[in-house]
Amino acid sequence: MIVYALKSSLCIALLWGFYTLFLERENMHHFKRFYLLFSLIFGYTIPLLTFTYTTDVVDIQENLQQPVTYVTQAKEISEKESFIDYLSIILWSIYGTGALIFAIRFIKNIRNLMKKVRQNENIKELSHTNVLLDNPLVPYTFLKYIFVPKKEFKSQTIPQEVLLHEKTHVQQKHTLDILFVEILQVVFWCNPMWFWIKKSIRLNHEFLADQTVLKQQFSICQYMNLLVNYPNSTHHTVLTSPINYSLTKKRIVMMSKQFSKTKVAARLLLLLPILFICMLLFNNKIVAQQKNIKCTKNVASTHPDKKIRIRVQKEQITVNDITTSADGFAATIDELTKQWKDDELTEFQFDVQIMNSEDNFVQELNQAYRNTRLYKANPDGHDLIPPPPPLPSAPKVRKGEKSILPIPSSPKVKKGEQSDTPMPPTPPKAPSNIQQIEIDEVENEIEQATMEAEQARVEAERKKEIVYEQAEAEREIAMTRAEEAELEAEDLKTIAMQEVQEAREIAMEAAKEARETALEAAQEAREIAMEMAYRSQERAHRVREEGMRKAEKAREHAEEARKHAEKAREKVLERAMKTRDEARKEAEKARKEARKAMEEARKEAEKLREKARKSRKE
Repeated sequence: MIVYALKSSLCIALLWGFYTLFLERENMHHFKRFYLLFSLIFGYTIPLLTFTYTTDVVDIQENLQQPVTYVTQAKEISEKESFIDYLSIILWSIYGTGALIFAIRFIKNIRNLMKKVRQNENIKELSHTNVLLDNPLVPYTFLKYIFVPKKEFKSQTIPQEVLLHEKTHVQQKHTLDILFVEILQVVFWCNPMWFWIKKSIRLNHEFLADQTVLKQQFSICQYMNLLVNYPNSTHHTVLTSPINYSLTKKRIVMMSKQFSKTKVAARLLLLLPILFICMLLFNNKIVAQQKNIKCTKNVASTHPDKKIRIRVQKEQITVNDITTSADGFAATIDELTKQWKDDELTEFQFDVQIMNSEDNFVQELNQAYRNTRLYKANPDGHDLIPPPPPLPSAPKVRKGEKSILPIPSSPKVKKGEQSDTPMPPTPPKAPSNIQQIEIDEVENEIEQATMEAEQARVEAERKKEIVYEQAEAEREIAMTRAEEAELEAEDLKTIAMQEVQEAREIAMEAAKEARETALEAAQEAREIAMEMAYRSQERAHRVREEGMRKAEKAREHAEEARKHAEKAREKVLERAMKTRDEARKEAEKARKEARKAMEEARKEAEKLREKARKSRKE
């Protein structure tokens, strides 16, 4: 976990450093938005990936003609004391506490915003919903909601540039980026890069919104003055997008930046080697995968529903979770296999575990198992546990040579004492000639079998050395290929740097020519603008006077309309009060009549009960 956190943090730091140095000051905001989100996903995914490459090896085939039966026997020797890793517990506790704190903070912010939406007046529009708040604040955005001050919104004193800026946040769904980053921060809160990454993402959102506003032919100077002079407010959370977030020199300079395709291409060429380096340095591991390995095994097929599971612990026996004893062991197996067909008796799955049992008890179970129908139906005649391996043959000593085996020394016995060592048994009689010939033949067979085993062992060692040599050769080939890949990466990096340098020189020449052309065009435009400014100033003066007269008339009409609306509201209120009083009176009257009817019904029922009582007495 610690290695994963370090690798992901370093990878994200490298990608963010590339963004700060080469991308942040460029006017390609849509690409920068997706680059920042991609860097987070890439940084947390690469440490989990394992890259493999294939190597050619010699095919190995293995044929197993006999059924495979797995028998395990485990004996407990001693119980190991449990070890508690206190460091891991402390680290996980700290991580869990931090994640819980960030999760509570995240949920609390969302709850506060939705509470404002529910408790304040909402005005729905086609693309968003305006939430009118009573306290003075800077407009900000969350999801499809734009939070604005109620007084300024109804008096229409909020500039159109501000509303269009916040509307851009809604249309481009910038809140989803912020929510995605906040959720990742809850899980990976220990990454120290979150402060700078969140700041870069939110600043790029402001670049996008400013770009959209300026595309609507608003004046750059007027918009800059509006942002600078707009009042600050602290009534927004980290999940929102206020208009005056991070009003720094970067944001003001970015408004006059122009888009350049050459710079974008150069930055993308620089990005490719950075991604390649991240994949090499911060992956989980690189594994050489063998190719063309064929392993053929012919094993007797087993039936998936036919299973025999035997567990023996000391002298306690369970067969398919049925407890039995040594005497009833064979009967239990026969009872379980009673419904099996003859061909199914050779296609079963056998699982045996024997723990802490005496050898005599296991042999007794073996003897009982040999009497079962299951054992008799299998041609291999397997037992519960495999027989022990044969003892090695005694070494032969030729005539005239000295044996390498030590001669046991007889214990010394003092005079008058009796030895504790038992007397050796009386040697048997010498074998006859026929028996001696048979013994020689057996010894020859044993010697021949020993030589064959030695040849097999030598052959196996030779094959093993061949396989090791092939593996070593493949490893050397893999290392050579890896070195070649590194050299190719270096060559690509050099080529990319050369192309970037050439692109930079071309861009500088083009920028110089464009600057000269722009200066000439600006001078001509300035002269034309000065001439038009005089004319437009006079025209604007006349239009302004006429507009002021019209505005005064409109204000008078609006005042009259407000008075009429006030009178109409008062009349409606009076009519509503009268209607409410009349409805209250009608309800009271109906309540009295209902109470009266209930009283009469009660009296009538009492009379009926009295009559019934009298008739019952009669």
